[in-house]
Amino acid sequence: MQQRGIDLRILADKFQGPIPEKLVRRLADYAYAGMKAKAPVKTGRLLGSIEKRVSGSQAKVGPTVPYAIYVEYGTRPHDIRPVFASVLAFEVAGRMVFTPIVHHPGTRPQPFVAEAAGEARRRIPEFWEKSVKEVVGE
Repeated sequence: MQQRGIDLRILADKFQGPIPEKLVRRLADYAYAGMKAKAPVKTGRLLGSIEKRVSGSQAKVGPTVPYAIYVEYGTRPHDIRPVFASVLAFEVAGRMVFTPIVHHPGTRPQPFVAEAAGEARRRIPEFWEKSVKEVVGE
């Protein structure tokens, strides 16, 4: 008896291997580019810390500096006190300031990671279709 249609066993193997891997790589590349484009830049350290690691059908994309979470979610107003000295020392408008406490007003959130991830998530159907076409053919 002659077989008609497609062999679903072959297709199932592709869903476990190359298709999800291509999809994940596309999504990781897209999210990485989005984070790089949206990251706020003051010194460039945050931007330079954004990494992309892809292994098979898993990926990790994001900044690695410890303060990235405060940039992403912002901070509430808080006090800053010296830890290893009796006063804080910093420069304001070219003049040195010494004080035992600073009342920080907080910072607004800059959700560059969430925005890039959301944009990548919205592209999943398109990237899935491209990945399937590359592996299965059209």
